[in-house]
Amino acid sequence: MFNWLLARHYGGQFLLRVEDTDRTRLVEGAVDDMLESLRWVGIDWDEGPDKGGPYCPYVQSERHSEGIYQQHAQMLLEAGRAYMSFVSAEELDRLREESRAAGLASFRYRGPERDWSLEQQQAEAARGKPYTVRLKAPLDGQTSFYDLIRGGDEPIVFDNGELQDLVLLKSDGWPTYHLANVVDDHAMQISHVMRAEEWVSSTPYHMLLYEAFGWQAPAFAHLPFIARPNGNGKLSKRDGDVTTNQFWEKGFLPEAMFNFLALNGWSYDGETEIMSREQIVERFTIERVQPSAARWNPEKLEWMNGVYIRALSGAELAARLVPFLQRAGLLGSEPGADERAYLLRLVPLIHERLRWLGEAPELLSFFYAGPDPFEAEALIPKKMDAAATHAMLAAARAALDAQEPWEPAELEELLRGLAEQQGVKTGQLFGALRVAVTGRSVAPPLFDTLAALGKQRSLERLDAAIQML
Repeated sequence: MFNWLLARHYGGQFLLRVEDTDRTRLVEGAVDDMLESLRWVGIDWDEGPDKGGPYCPYVQSERHSEGIYQQHAQMLLEAGRAYMSFVSAEELDRLREESRAAGLASFRYRGPERDWSLEQQQAEAARGKPYTVRLKAPLDGQTSFYDLIRGGDEPIVFDNGELQDLVLLKSDGWPTYHLANVVDDHAMQISHVMRAEEWVSSTPYHMLLYEAFGWQAPAFAHLPFIARPNGNGKLSKRDGDVTTNQFWEKGFLPEAMFNFLALNGWSYDGETEIMSREQIVERFTIERVQPSAARWNPEKLEWMNGVYIRALSGAELAARLVPFLQRAGLLGSEPGADERAYLLRLVPLIHERLRWLGEAPELLSFFYAGPDPFEAEALIPKKMDAAATHAMLAAARAALDAQEPWEPAELEELLRGLAEQQGVKTGQLFGALRVAVTGRSVAPPLFDTLAALGKQRSLERLDAAIQML
């Protein structure tokens, strides 16, 4: 999102690239899910796999098939900036164990082949021994870079002696992130690399690659991660209901999600919270991105979603509720004009109460499918018995049968007068009527509910309740 905001704020271009070179972590359908998530929240792209552009292909596995990364690895080998490493995975595991046993804080591998000539390396490879291509990291000196979010005017500096000889090309010929992204960012003329803060420690390797190729490095900005609600560690898909598709399935509005996510690591003035997409684009700058982690706050997201729902017109909300009511079986696949008009009448009854759109089917179900199941005891108000309740509801039924017009204000006037005539409290009468027509003790306002149900259905439900008593 911050990449997209930067591009849109400055009138730049936002590219979408599918980075699928880690073949062990591929999940079928995951790329489609990610693209759908981006589209849902309102992030579009100027170039990408589905749009094309001047730097095709935009899928790294396809670029691998074209030999792009292998060519660049060969360039590094010939320049003496990389070498073929013939160490096996088992040998690496043994070396790591030895390093750990020796009490070393971290394992840094530098292979003996770095001192071989390229001809020696190629001769060993010709014998059929598997190899990786590793970066030949300098043994002394320092590598530094500037970060637009971290460090300010001071560069972030790494001692080269603390670096290792990083794998650039795996033994199966596939590139690692480090080689593929540097090559692609240069080829696609990327001006700003904005990525998660855990890549800070990898950036010196990328700077060495840019130097080895003789390329100008892009600007780097390492973004804060989103922390768990308790602040302990990075938010993970394992932390529960935080995968994107679950938000739209639950009924969060994409504009609310966009607003909320923008404030996870960025702020306009430290106070303003509700902003449209256009306002956020206009106001976004890297200078206002904070380096510290933003804590995930589901309560705030829920509040913000409610604000956005209440800002919708009745017609807009009704249109957005249709898929949720269809999924619940309350509306058909192609609702007719009468069904849509009925829904539009129901929307004001729940508009102020909705926290997310997925709540609507449960709140409205009794308008479509009859009252919730209930026992006769649920009809009987406090300090009344079954006989008194029966008499009270029978009197209400007779009064309602004669009532015209069937509108909320007139129904309220009628029933308040009836409660006084019957010598009962309005809460007793209204509560019994509410259970009779909805099956619930808590429901939208009674008089609006009766009006929306219509006279015939209201009387039929009241008859059934009286029969139960």
